[in-house]
Amino acid sequence: MLKKLFIKNYQNTSDPIVRGKYGTVASFFGIITNALICTLKIIAGVILGSISIIADGVNNLTDAGSSIMTLIGFKLSSRPADKEHPYGHERYEQITALIISLVMFAIGVLFFYSSVQKIINNEGINQITLFTYAVLVLSLILKLMQLFVYLNFAKSINSLTLKASALDTRNDLITTATTLISIIIIDLTGVNIDAYAGLIVSSFIIYSSLSMLKETISPLLGVLPDKEEVEKLKRIVLKDSRILGVHDIIIHEYGKTVHFASLHAEVDCNENFTEIHDLIDNIEREVFNEMNIKLSIHLDPLDINNKDRQKYLSIVERVLKGYDSKVKFHDFRIVDGVTHCNIIFDLIIPFDKKYNLEEIVKLLDDEFSKIGKFYFVIETEPEYI
Repeated sequence: MLKKLFIKNYQNTSDPIVRGKYGTVASFFGIITNALICTLKIIAGVILGSISIIADGVNNLTDAGSSIMTLIGFKLSSRPADKEHPYGHERYEQITALIISLVMFAIGVLFFYSSVQKIINNEGINQITLFTYAVLVLSLILKLMQLFVYLNFAKSINSLTLKASALDTRNDLITTATTLISIIIIDLTGVNIDAYAGLIVSSFIIYSSLSMLKETISPLLGVLPDKEEVEKLKRIVLKDSRILGVHDIIIHEYGKTVHFASLHAEVDCNENFTEIHDLIDNIEREVFNEMNIKLSIHLDPLDINNKDRQKYLSIVERVLKGYDSKVKFHDFRIVDGVTHCNIIFDLIIPFDKKYNLEEIVKLLDDEFSKIGKFYFVIETEPEYI
């Protein structure tokens, strides 16, 4: 309903303007509902003398502030690219999610401290009234509505910011539900467990905020691209039989709708250059139309008819597979000289492994010494996909 009422072309989620509208609608919904919940809880908490309800109300006040941050973040991220930021401003959305996660962490620590202080001081509460129950139940209903909106919107536009807001709202639900349960137990038994319930809730908030911080920071630093995205990119590039292979695939993300990629495409060195250039242009255009990725392709010519190259390539493959069955290398080429032959290639080293380059060269040298004199020029690089 919110989508249809307030977001024009809400199904076109690849449009940065539409994404911004999603954030705006979700933010205003959060500001209004959180302000209402905060006001009611603080009034109820003051009347009851319950630090947990007051702290919960203050937590909802920060939620309203987070909604304002979300609104600002989406407004900034929807700005078009400019001279200073040619890749756009979509990472503002991730920065906003980072700030929300930090606010969640601070609230969790504050709530934990308040609960400890209440246990130490053995503070009680005043007479519980129907108004207290009404406020907490209404808060749960409004928070459930918030959670559904944030989760639905976050899924629609794949937004970390709205996912962070949904996680914060889930924490609020648990906080309010725990507060309500503790109030019911206190009302029925007279046993004051309010502060102990606060310890459990605050610990959960701290843990959730740290998890969200990790998830938010990773894309800002740069992470491995999605495997399905890489495989789809490969399928498009390798669709034409004149592309013999691809390697050195690097994908950069500057937001959910701004992706850049580069790769090396292997082609027969005897192919017509003009025709291959035209093929590459078409592949780059197809990748952009199907995947919204701005692709740049570097050509690697291969002399596939050179019998010596094929022979030496087979030997290198056998030696490297014996060293590590999952080893990867590319850009294999040979340069013949008067006294020796240079064998050149790039070796990919996974981040979770360590290759002994001297040992590899020794294995290659032992094998190739049976044929003649060879030197090995090996460049190493990390695996980006």
